[in-house]
Amino acid sequence: MAEKEIDLWVTRLVQANMPIFTRTVERVAAMANNEESSLSELAWSILEDPALTTQVLKLANSIYYNPYSKRINTVSRAVMRLGSDTVKEICLTISLIETVLSSRHKEKVALEIARAFHAAVQAKKMAIRLDLAEPEEVFIAALLTRIGNIAFWCFAGEAGDRLESAMLYAEREDKAEMEVLGFKLERLTLRLSHEWKLSDLLERALQNKNGTDPLVHSVRLGYAVAQASEKGWDCPQIIEIIKEAGDFLSLSEKETTKTLHESARDAAEITESCGAKSISRLVPRPAEVSPQLPVQTIEIKPTAKITESCEAKKSGLLIPRPVEATSPLPGQIAGDRQKYPKPDPGVQLCSLRDLSTLVASGRGDVNMVLSIVLEGIYRGIGMDRVMFSLLTPDRQHLKGKYGLGWTDDGYVESFITSANSGMLNIFGFLLNNRKPIWVPQKPDNFIKPLLTEELSKLTGGGPFFAMPIAIKTVAIGIICADRSLSGLELDEESFESFAFFGQQANMSLSSLAGG
Repeated sequence: MAEKEIDLWVTRLVQANMPIFTRTVERVAAMANNEESSLSELAWSILEDPALTTQVLKLANSIYYNPYSKRINTVSRAVMRLGSDTVKEICLTISLIETVLSSRHKEKVALEIARAFHAAVQAKKMAIRLDLAEPEEVFIAALLTRIGNIAFWCFAGEAGDRLESAMLYAEREDKAEMEVLGFKLERLTLRLSHEWKLSDLLERALQNKNGTDPLVHSVRLGYAVAQASEKGWDCPQIIEIIKEAGDFLSLSEKETTKTLHESARDAAEITESCGAKSISRLVPRPAEVSPQLPVQTIEIKPTAKITESCEAKKSGLLIPRPVEATSPLPGQIAGDRQKYPKPDPGVQLCSLRDLSTLVASGRGDVNMVLSIVLEGIYRGIGMDRVMFSLLTPDRQHLKGKYGLGWTDDGYVESFITSANSGMLNIFGFLLNNRKPIWVPQKPDNFIKPLLTEELSKLTGGGPFFAMPIAIKTVAIGIICADRSLSGLELDEESFESFAFFGQQANMSLSSLAGG
C-alpha cells in the first residue's frame, strides 16, 4: 500500500507539478554526467532557456562562485571558466527555487529550502577542505537530501494541511508522516533521486551506506549543521557537531567554528543572489562580533512616550517576521518588452574574446565555436531567433542543428531544406556565393524567387540575415537570424556585427582545423 502511494506521488510530482525542474534535472544532469558530452552541449542546454540563462549568469557572477569578480557575460564563458560540474550545481540551485515560487505551504517550503542550501554549502566547504575529488557532487547531494519534503510541501494541498495538523501533536515528524501519508517523506526523496538519476552519492547518503566514505559523511554532517544551527549557534547540539566536524576536518574547535560560520553566511548570500530574500533570512547566520567600544554613561530622562515607543520596538523584535512570497526572478517578468534580447555590445565583445580564448587554448571544437557565435548573435546583437543549419553528409540538404529563441521546441530539429547548387533557394545560393546577405521586407526580383515556402516559414516571412559557415574553403552550413517575432527593425549596424561574427567563426574553425 505504501509503495502504491509513493508511486502516485512520484508520478504526480514529476509529470504534473515539477515539469520544469524535471526537464532541467534530466537535461543538465545527463550532459554533465556524460564524459563524452562536450562543454558546448551543456552550454546549449542552458541557452535554450532564456530565464535559466539569465539566472546562471547572475549566480555565476556572485561572490561565492566568482570571488575575484572577473566578469562573466556569456554562458559559454561560464561553462569554460567554472566547469560543467559547477554549472550543473548552479542550474539545479536555480531550478529548485523557481519550482517553489507558488507553493501553498510557503513557510514550510521556505524553511526546507533554506536548510537545504545551508547544508549544501556546509558540505561542499568540508569536501574542499578535505581535498575530495567531487565537491560539486557533495553540494548537490546535500542540497537534495530532503527533495521529497520540499516537493511534497510545494504541492501537498489538503494532504499537507492534514500532515501539518498531525505534526503539532506528534512526537516526531516521521511518525506523523506515516500516520497521514502511509510512508515517510525520506522514502519519497529516495524515489525522486532514483527517478531523476541525480547521483549515486545522494542515494548512498540517503540509505546511510558507506558511512566511512568522506563524501557521504560530508553530506550527512553538512545537513546536521544546518538543522542544529536553527536552534542557535550556541545550543548544545551544534556544539557537539562542531566537535565532530573538527575531528573530521582535523581542525581546532576555533577554526571549525569559524569555517562553519563562514559557510552559513555564504549560504545566505547565495539564496539572496537567486532573488530569494525571504529564504535567505531563514538561514541561521552567526552573530557578527563587533569591536568593543568605550563605555560611556549618559543620563537620559525618558518621557512616557519615548519609553512606550522603545518597549514597542523591543516587543516587535521578539515577534517572528512572517515569511514573504519570494519575489519573481528575472526572466519571469511578463510582457513582450522582456521577451526578446536587446543589443548588448558587452556580450558581443565577450563572445569574441571567448572565441579567441578557445582558439588559443587549442581545445575547442566546431560545436563550442558555434555555441559562442550563436549566443553572441542572439544575446549580443539582439535577435529574436537564430539558427544554424548543417549540411548533410551527401551535401544535398541543410538540416537544423542548433537554435535559440524558437518557441516550438521541435522546429529546429525538424527543419530541412534543399542545398542544391542549382540555386533553388537562398541557402543554396549562399553556399556558392560565400557572402552574408540581408534579405529585406520587400526583396528584389532576383532574391524573391529564392525564398521558398519553407524558408518563409523559417523567418516568419519577414526580413532576415543569413551567412554561410565554412572550415577553410569548405562550407558546412548556414546561420540565419531574424526579428520577426518582436517586429523590431533590422539595421546596418546589426548586419555588420552579424557578418563579423560569421567571419570570426570561419577563421576560428579554420584555425582549430589546422589551417
